[in-house]
Amino acid sequence: MATVYTDHDNKINVVIHQNQFSENENSYYGRVTRNTVTLEQLIKGILDDNQNTNTGLNAYILNFAMDRMKSRILAEIKAGNAVSLLDLGTLYLGLKGSFTMDAENTDVTALKGKELTVGFTPSEDVQNTVSKLKVGSISQCLKAPAVNNIVNLSTKQESKLLNIGKAVELKGSRLKLTGENSGIWLIPVKSDGTMNTDETKWVQITEENIFKNYPKSLIFQIPPTVTTGKYQIAVRTTYCGGNTELKTPATGYSPTVELTE
Repeated sequence: MATVYTDHDNKINVVIHQNQFSENENSYYGRVTRNTVTLEQLIKGILDDNQNTNTGLNAYILNFAMDRMKSRILAEIKAGNAVSLLDLGTLYLGLKGSFTMDAENTDVTALKGKELTVGFTPSEDVQNTVSKLKVGSISQCLKAPAVNNIVNLSTKQESKLLNIGKAVELKGSRLKLTGENSGIWLIPVKSDGTMNTDETKWVQITEENIFKNYPKSLIFQIPPTVTTGKYQIAVRTTYCGGNTELKTPATGYSPTVELTE
């Protein structure tokens, strides 16, 4: 991961990732690095804040109070209520996704299979606090496989025009296929130029059709059964360089290629 900006006076770190679902190769999205504070750390912080005052607080009392508060909140959620969390925001129930139904049908079976979810609306105090924060560093994620060049091995030329049933070489970095759920897929590109994000429509390259599996080079055969058209090639792996492996697979995508007979 390469750091591209640092301000040591602030501790908020944003990791930027390339948006693989955009036609614009300069499109990115950012995620704030999550540093989770445990209940024990919260309690220690409260006690440290009050160490010079005679409040009568101790770790046992705070643990007991927070445990009872947690149980009460869960009970209210179970009862279908929204809960204000210490005036930090409101925890509430929602329904996941959209659905169709007859406007006159009020039978609960219309919601069969729909999942209840939990949402959170931050309070004005929380929003004001966040608005005053500043990003301290920006890092660029370099964990995903990178496809830099595509070679049609039938012509031995770098090309985005590939032949069905013939071999292709991908050149780049972090390409070696390791770990569960790793592999190479052909992703159909829709008429609007975007790739189909429904992975059930992706065509996986079977293991016997992968001939070379190196960090900087993959060679595989395009299945003879695939249809002509435009595709992107996805490489998914836990490999991250050297002996390093990711906990979960990362996916890299090629530019759009065209498959012909």
